[in-house]
Amino acid sequence: MKPVNHLETPMRSMNHLEVSMRSANNLAVVLATLAMSLVLGCEGPVGPAGAPGEAGAPGDVGAPGEVGPPGEAGAPGEAGQPAVVPIELEPAGLVGYVTDTSGQAVGSGTVYFVPSADVAALQGTAIDPLATPAEVDAMDYDEPLEDLIDAHGDTYTKVAVDEDGLYRLTTLPDGRYFVVWVPAAGDALHLPGGNLCRESVPSTSLVGLQIDLEVSGNFPADATYVGSTACQNCHAKHQIEQTAHFNGINVPNRVGNLQDTTMFPEMAGGFAEFRAGTTLYFSDCTHSGFSKCLITTTDPGAPTFRIELGWDSSVRRGDPGEYFMTIVNMTGPGSQRYDVALTYGGPVHKQRYLTRTTLPDGRLTYMILPVQYNTFGDPTMPDSQYTSRPWRDYHSERWVTGGALTTPARSKSFDNNCSGCHFTGFSLQGDNTAGWTASAVSDPNGAFDYNDDGRPDEVNIGCETCHGPGSAHIANAAVRGTSIIQPELITPGRETQLCGRCHSRSVGIGAGGTDIPMNESLQMAPPGIRRGEYATGYTTVPVTAADGLHASGFASKHHQQYTDFIRSSMYRNGDELLTCSTCHDPHGTGTTDDLVSDAHVDNTLCTGCHSEDQFTTVLTHVSTQTGFGHSGLDAQLLCIRCHMVGTAQSGAKHRGLNDTLGGTAVQYYQGDIASHTFGVPLRDLATSQATAPTQACATCHAAWLPNP
Repeated sequence: MKPVNHLETPMRSMNHLEVSMRSANNLAVVLATLAMSLVLGCEGPVGPAGAPGEAGAPGDVGAPGEVGPPGEAGAPGEAGQPAVVPIELEPAGLVGYVTDTSGQAVGSGTVYFVPSADVAALQGTAIDPLATPAEVDAMDYDEPLEDLIDAHGDTYTKVAVDEDGLYRLTTLPDGRYFVVWVPAAGDALHLPGGNLCRESVPSTSLVGLQIDLEVSGNFPADATYVGSTACQNCHAKHQIEQTAHFNGINVPNRVGNLQDTTMFPEMAGGFAEFRAGTTLYFSDCTHSGFSKCLITTTDPGAPTFRIELGWDSSVRRGDPGEYFMTIVNMTGPGSQRYDVALTYGGPVHKQRYLTRTTLPDGRLTYMILPVQYNTFGDPTMPDSQYTSRPWRDYHSERWVTGGALTTPARSKSFDNNCSGCHFTGFSLQGDNTAGWTASAVSDPNGAFDYNDDGRPDEVNIGCETCHGPGSAHIANAAVRGTSIIQPELITPGRETQLCGRCHSRSVGIGAGGTDIPMNESLQMAPPGIRRGEYATGYTTVPVTAADGLHASGFASKHHQQYTDFIRSSMYRNGDELLTCSTCHDPHGTGTTDDLVSDAHVDNTLCTGCHSEDQFTTVLTHVSTQTGFGHSGLDAQLLCIRCHMVGTAQSGAKHRGLNDTLGGTAVQYYQGDIASHTFGVPLRDLATSQATAPTQACATCHAAWLPNP
């Protein structure tokens, strides 16, 4: 029998008590839960999750973790530029590298040091704007740097460039020089010039230094045009789309993707007359020039014919037929409607209208309709100034002849007479019998499908007009800057000629001799060529004819800026050889005429070079030159008012000084195209052309102008 443990028994009794107490507590919990369930109801199934609440504020950034193991090596990058190796300098001369705009060494050619005094001396021989092609080619004074190198290169200081692009001149004589690089014979991929060929430099600024030269490339002979969109893929858009070059040819009232007409709010003014249904009456068709008839918007009595301007709002905007003209014969039977396909001009002074015609073989050609809209025309102009009213006759004799309606000869098309100076990638086919058809490079953002092949074309002056066809440049995109012309790096004679192809009144060889400077193969003169090559290879009249000038020599007809400029001291002097782009930025500036500084507002553009006190204090200059004080007129004394008088007319003239002193009042007129000779036409010319003293601002001049 197991003995009783008296100490264990009380312990067991306590455990029984603990169990009883725990049971009582559990029962209480159950009863409480039951009571709560009776109050709240039985718990149902779990409901769907609610929408997440707003994110709380971010917590503090934790301590950085441990650095992980290094990753795998990446692919090798492109090779960098070679390390710059210091060049041993020449104490009495100079050294440097010759590179193109891609940074690649140009390992050939010669660096010439052209004395500035020799360039200045060229001013002593005038350039004749009426010279024949052979006479231009024979000139040895009209290209201020290359002509001198041709004539005196053997005696000028010069140095050859080695295969690494390095030149080393041990001794440079004292003097002032234009530094000109000339490519080696056979190097067709570069053009003469360089970044130091425009401004003469004293030898003291060259000797003992490393002077690197950057030169322009050139497009290869097999390069083709690609369109400005391809250029913008790398060079991006900028203000060039606001220039007149990009907006010269337009679909009526529709802006292309490469166009921005912000700078030309008045250019669509003529279409308001189309929408209003204005009628233009042609009468007194006895005048000379291309404006044979007077045009009025009211019936003058016995007009020869009339043109009814029209607008069809049911035609999709910009399509041929939205705007149209109907020529109505008023001296015989007949009328004919012509749809407006394109506008020709508008940004600068005037606008003409092109209609599209199908030739017998199915090709398209374009004719200029017989009216011109003058953007700033004045309807109150007297009959003596009838060409300066808002509407002007443009060769109406091609449409109405001998009292009968007709059509222009196929030789008078826009295609063979005008398009070469407006299209990018211009080409031409046809003849005077079958008719002419021009083409431009296709561009996905072109303004118009000119040849109706389903692809839009760049029917305006685009990037490649000045830089040359860009296919090779794009193909070599990995080496940026090759196979393309940089006009600011070629000789000033070549750059100025680039503009002069169309800013003169040249007559070409091909297509029977028209305003397009074409060779016999109907090819437009390319950018970058010399003046003699241009004259003999592409023209029968290199610059202008006698009827393009006043008797004084100032230009009387439009697009003659080059005609004037090459006769100015800006083009040939011993200090700085200016070009068109010195004052006008071809990529656009957002100012009038894309001037780098607006000369219509102040004189900064001129005094940037003419910085002497006599010019910066313009009142002193004017008083010295004229002998009169002109006090209080400082704000009116802009350089261009005397040195760039409007001697030529493109659209409409405007009223100048009205001289009421004397027996008969004399109203003087100013043209809308400024002279670019920078000479001042004085009062002795006042009876035959616009002069500085006949401007409206010059009211005091009435006392000493001729007045019968």
